[in-house]
Parts: sequence; C-alpha cells; structure tokens
Amino acid sequence: MKILHIIEEKRIIKRKKERSHEVNVTGFNERLVPISDFSQGKAGKIFNDVAQNNKEYIVLKNNQPTAVLLSIKEYRETQEKIWKLEKLLERIENIRLLKLAQSREGSPVSSFKEFVEELGYSMEELEALSESVEFE
Repeated sequence: MKILHIIEEKRIIKRKKERSHEVNVTGFNERLVPISDFSQGKAGKIFNDVAQNNKEYIVLKNNQPTAVLLSIKEYRETQEKIWKLEKLLERIENIRLLKLAQSREGSPVSSFKEFVEELGYSMEELEALSESVEFE
C-alpha cells in the first residue's frame, strides 16, 4: 500500500515538474521590472500585485536580473519545500550508508590505530600533528 502511495506521489511530482518547465515568454517579459520603476511611483502597484495575486517579479539593475520579488506565502512555501527536500536527501544518504555498511558486514575490520600505522604514522605523531593545526 505504501509503495502505491509513493508511486502516485512520484507521478504527481513529475507532472508538476513538467508544467513548471512550460514557459510563457510574454508573461516572463511582463514580470521583468527595471529598478528605476520603484522610484517612479510604480512600487505600490508592483507590491500589491505580489501580495494580492502571488505574482513574482524579476528586478533588473543595469538590464541584469538582480533580485526576485515574491509574496511571503510563496517564500514560506519555497522554504518549506527546501527543508523537506533537505530532509529527504539526508534520509536517502542515511539509507545509502546503511546499505553500504550492510554490504561490508563480515568484512575484516581494523582499528583506527592500525589504520594510522598502515599510513606510516604513530598515534603520538598524529596527536602532535593535530595540535599544530588550527581550525576556525
């Protein structure tokens, strides 16, 4: 049952991703706003459009994209998505490491001291070396 739910979620994400890549060039050009518009009395109209209609604007300075204006709602949703994706990536990495550990189960294991000695150092040399290095 859980697998079917995951498959359906992947389909939904794929459809959303496909739709998000559809570009309306006319709409894109309408959202480009020179920074000079803010000093020409158009700031109120732009901010109202952002707040009330969830519109996004790309602010141009010297004809170069410099900033993005988006609503608080959109910003929070984006931050939440980023947080969820980071958690998902962390979980995936943990699963990968667990599988790696499981694949090595029964393999010969050496201690850290043996590893250091294989590299040609003693634990005392390693300790002296670590004391001579500053971390910021």
